[in-house]
Parts: sequence; structure tokens; C-alpha cells
Amino acid sequence: MLRIILFCLSVFSIEVFSSNDKLVLIAGDNWCPVNCRDSDKNKGFMIDVATEALAISGYEVRYIEMPWLRAIHQAREGKIHAIVGAFKDDAPDFLFPKVPILRLSPNTLFTLSDNTWTYKNQHSLNKVRLGAVQGYDYGHLLNAYIKSHRSSPNKYITLITGDDVVARSLRLLTSKRIDAYVDAGPVVWYQAKQLGISDKIKSVGSVSPLEPAYIAFSPRLENSEQLTLALDLGVLRLQLDGRLASIAEKYGLRDEHYR
Repeated sequence: MLRIILFCLSVFSIEVFSSNDKLVLIAGDNWCPVNCRDSDKNKGFMIDVATEALAISGYEVRYIEMPWLRAIHQAREGKIHAIVGAFKDDAPDFLFPKVPILRLSPNTLFTLSDNTWTYKNQHSLNKVRLGAVQGYDYGHLLNAYIKSHRSSPNKYITLITGDDVVARSLRLLTSKRIDAYVDAGPVVWYQAKQLGISDKIKSVGSVSPLEPAYIAFSPRLENSEQLTLALDLGVLRLQLDGRLASIAEKYGLRDEHYR
């Protein structure tokens, strides 16, 4: 019976997608406050921005939560329109708007508060067991480090996949199964607050400065270019009328993250 229900739901979603050219399906994993659970009332900064920005051109946004690598695959296949919270190296074949919605450092490092290790350079990473999410773009330097050490993952790298990767990674950190975790600062601090462990962790440096993050559109769908333009126009409108700042304030994001 469960399989029948799931099949019916999948057929229904495909029919809605194909019959409504104003419906935009955007997917990503739980990366709150950038994008949160699809069942949450507040679905995240970038989802709220996209919803209001695309509504200006008459589009309706539907956000779907799913593991990151699956979201990229679904969009690449044209089964959904876009992925949320993407850096350009996440999916370089996708269509990216001209105006970034957010700026983040994707490679801020976190340890336990009593850990004396700090990030100095790429070689200093060899002194810790690093936790990272498989498929995330951490910038050229850290991407290269992770790739070069994947042959000995048990010693240097733990790659996390699936659902709730940030919360699961922080639990690995607090249980001392990894020594450091790398992710965007606002995302880690938001999740740490939810878990009640903000006082147990600290930031120990970033590999690179803030980088633009986007909602990136499928390279396979014919209307992707039109959607990128509509999103750009909408975001600029939200910037001009101060609405972008209001949404950012709701999620505790600072000026440096969205201006």
C-alpha cells in the first residue's frame, strides 16, 4: 500500500510540474537558515527571497527538501527547476543568476571549545580528523585536499551523506569522532543553537573569504534562462524596497551576508 501511495504522489507531482508553467520546484538539503525543512513555517532565507522575488513575475515556488547530491541530480535531469544554496563549483553546468542572494564562506572550520588546534594552512589539516559533507563545494583548496585524502578516509576525512547532515556532523564533533567540521558559519551556528551546543564549539578560521551563493537552475529545462532573469529582477526589487533586509533579519543574517 505504501508503494502505491508513493507512486501516486510521484505521478501527481510530475503532472503538476508539466501542466503548470508558473510552478517552480526548488530543492536542497536542510541547510537552515539558508533553506530549512520543507515542513517548517519559515523555510529559510533563500526560499523566502525566491518566493517573493519570483512572485513579482507571476511564478509560484514550491520547495522540496532532499539530500544535496540527489537535488543536483534531479535538477540536472530536468525533474526539478533549481537547487538552493549552491556555489558555482557545486554544479558548474547549471545556469546561475547574475545577482547572488547570499554571501557565505563555505569552508569555515569548527572544533570543540577546548580544542587548541586552529587552521593555519592546508598542511595544518593533516593534524585533525575532518568532517565534511559529500558533494558540497568547499572552494578549490579544500576540495583538492578532500579529494587527495579520500583514499584514506578513516584517518583524515569523514564524509557525511543523506539527511540532516549538519546536525549529524555536529554530533560527530561533540562525541569526538571527528576533530573539526567544515561548513558555512551561519548554518553551523544556527544548528548548534537548535541542538543546545553553542557553548561547546568554536570557529577556528576559514580557508577562503565570503563567496556568492545562489539558486542555480537546471541546464536541461528550456525556461531556466527565463527563470534566472526573473529571479534577478525580483531580487533587485527586494533590495531596493528594503524587503531583502527584513527577511535577512528574520533569520539572523548580517549585512555582510546579503549586501
